[in-house]
Amino acid sequence: MRGLLTAVGLAALALPAQALIGYGITMYDPSCGFGCYDAVSGYMLECSVMDHGPVGAHSHGAGGPTSPECRAGDDYFLTTLAYCMNTTCDASTPRWKLEKFWSEQATGSKTVAAKWSYAEALAQIKEPPTDEYGEDDHHLTRTVLLDPETVKANTLTREYFEYAEMIHSRYGLILLIVGFGTPIVISMFTRLPYMSTLSDKLKPYLVYPSIIGTYHVRPLPFLLGNAATVGQSLYVIMFAALNIAMAAAGYKSVQPNAWFGNQWQEVMGYFSARTGVLAFALTPLVILLSGRNNILLWATNWSHSTFMVLHRWVARIYAAQVIVHSIAELVLYIDMGSYEAEFKTEYWAWGIVATVFACAMLVFSSLFFRRWSYELFLIGHIIMAVFVIVGSWYHVEFLFSRKWGYEFWLYAACAVWFFDRVIRVFRVLKNGPRRAVVTEVADNIVRVDVKGIRWTAAPGLHTYAYFPALSPWRPWENHPFSILPTALLQSKRDASLSGAASGSDTPSHADVEKSGGVTSTSRPERDDQALGGAPGTGITLYVRKSKGLTKLLANHNSLLTLLDGPYPDNPTDGVLKSDRLLLIAGGVGITGVLPYIARHTNVKVCWSVKAASEGLVRDLEGPLSRVAEKDIRVGSRLDVAALLAEEERTGWSRVGVVVCGPGGLCDDTRALVTAKARTGPTVWELEVDAFSW
Repeated sequence: MRGLLTAVGLAALALPAQALIGYGITMYDPSCGFGCYDAVSGYMLECSVMDHGPVGAHSHGAGGPTSPECRAGDDYFLTTLAYCMNTTCDASTPRWKLEKFWSEQATGSKTVAAKWSYAEALAQIKEPPTDEYGEDDHHLTRTVLLDPETVKANTLTREYFEYAEMIHSRYGLILLIVGFGTPIVISMFTRLPYMSTLSDKLKPYLVYPSIIGTYHVRPLPFLLGNAATVGQSLYVIMFAALNIAMAAAGYKSVQPNAWFGNQWQEVMGYFSARTGVLAFALTPLVILLSGRNNILLWATNWSHSTFMVLHRWVARIYAAQVIVHSIAELVLYIDMGSYEAEFKTEYWAWGIVATVFACAMLVFSSLFFRRWSYELFLIGHIIMAVFVIVGSWYHVEFLFSRKWGYEFWLYAACAVWFFDRVIRVFRVLKNGPRRAVVTEVADNIVRVDVKGIRWTAAPGLHTYAYFPALSPWRPWENHPFSILPTALLQSKRDASLSGAASGSDTPSHADVEKSGGVTSTSRPERDDQALGGAPGTGITLYVRKSKGLTKLLANHNSLLTLLDGPYPDNPTDGVLKSDRLLLIAGGVGITGVLPYIARHTNVKVCWSVKAASEGLVRDLEGPLSRVAEKDIRVGSRLDVAALLAEEERTGWSRVGVVVCGPGGLCDDTRALVTAKARTGPTVWELEVDAFSW
């Protein structure tokens, strides 16, 4: 990432703006020079023309009837400006700064130089002027005095405007740093010495429970979305409150004001600019939180699902800032009477483009559309995001021409996006094209064996698999799957999955009908050499067929497969340090918990599958045969409450629970573990392996 950001930074050195206002960019220094220029720039010169438009609130002093070329050659304009600067700027203003201002700003354009230097213009003044430019003067015909109150108002207008812009930059940086840094700080806090006890007490109240009943993986009624946990909600509330505070605080007003007719217009102008800058500042954070290669996944112990929840909420806050910015601008310009002129400008049109697509993303990112067709949602999401970024770029490009550094927020956003995409490509290239063997193990479940891949056998990992040959028209389509090391699945002995034969701790008085049937089979041996690669190497994916690309998966001896991974999903340290590890799975969710059996010595596997998926049970007979304690139910559900109660009665000091499966199973387990963790002496560690889209 450092290399990519360095390249972006070096490329930016050729651009006019090098930082943000107040942090590398000074807008109006010396302000006395700008105050004098503003006072005299409105005077008509012999070369002035009358076909000019109004000066807008964001023009930063630009515009007027007189061209820079006209000012550059007019004797009396230059001498009047020089005399005002000489008498207005105090001794604390260095002479070099006045000379620099003169060379860059005396004509109103950095590209058009005045015919005299500042010193030469002063030398042209033989006697101090004694009168001001009057109403009877048709154009400037002599060196004149400038009204001190006008010069002061212009100077203070520029100073207060620059102060406001500096606060915009500062508050934008605060938002970005707090949004990015909070997960890191909290993760560091939990790793401090003597913090484990406090962390254990806080988790049942902050980390585990949902903010709305037992909804979290399951969608809320009417597909309103997914409820966040209490801890996630606190982050969202904190960040939303910070956005409101940053948008509402830190305004200073000066009246009379050269650019705004009254205090309301002035503050509204600052407010509209503030919300626009804050939206820009949120852009890289929104993209970062959604990325597969989110560096916060590496720097914290927060899960991928958590960052996806935060991505959605920070994106909503971003959209709110965009909407408020656009409304504030509209109201301001209508009040100032310049809306008709602004509406015809290119910057305004591109601002509308960015706002419209930001609003469209807000609507079409709802759970209803994600569930309806995730692939269409994803493609549309990316296209609309491009329009938002491009619209934002041209919005500030046409308005400011990269003078004030607003574009650097967009550079940061693009750098984050490109970093994620480049690393994805590198991962795919590193893994190389593979040939997978696809085997149907049940009516709606297939096994995909990819040999030659040597990844760590750690639990809590997933990969994104591409099957470009299945749909040549959609070669980019990919899906996440939990990773199983193929070596974990290999066994040379037959095994029984019945409770008695396997040493299951299923109570003897359990209802046989409720427990479901038991299975006793052997898994057929597989030829590792036929799959490609050395024996025992590679990974295995179990895929439940859906209505998308996965429905095309069928028996295949050599299916072209590309792998982007591995990626972390859930932190595993907490549950692996437990005295007892309870693995709860539903259906194909067994793939999310099975890697734990090789990482803990005291494990119990509890797994329920539908009768139609019994073939999956047979296919996983090998690794399950090595688990001493298990409760496998075919055609019936697990009694999670009873399972937890039994572990509690056993007297373990610390019990880790990992659950992976349907939303109902995950949410019920979350609620039950939360209730247990709040009472009783047992400490409970919970990880819910439910990949979030």
